[in-house]
Amino acid sequence: MGKKSRLASGVGVMAAGVALLVGTATGVAGAERALTAQEQVFVNYLQAQGELLTDLDQQLAAIDVGKADCSALAAGLTKEHLTEQLPGGAAEKEEALLFLNAATAPGSLCG
Repeated sequence: MGKKSRLASGVGVMAAGVALLVGTATGVAGAERALTAQEQVFVNYLQAQGELLTDLDQQLAAIDVGKADCSALAAGLTKEHLTEQLPGGAAEKEEALLFLNAATAPGSLCG
């Protein structure tokens, strides 16, 4: 991803680490896993907006961030709250909103 992204934030790194551990524990490596239709919609949305998700591991890490956003929204948090709680400047908040929009797009992760 071109700029410092949510994946570089603690949440993204932690989610990616958990995904790696779960994949290792279950024997499902990233390269052996196909994206679901909802996950593909999410990744396509991000790629259409310029996110460089060039390999499956990057896509899965982004999906983990998107799923965390869906969980937070389901728990009652708003998009505004989620973007404002992220440390950093306007660029980080803009990217947080991009991930939220991707996750909540029709047919995507939160759908």
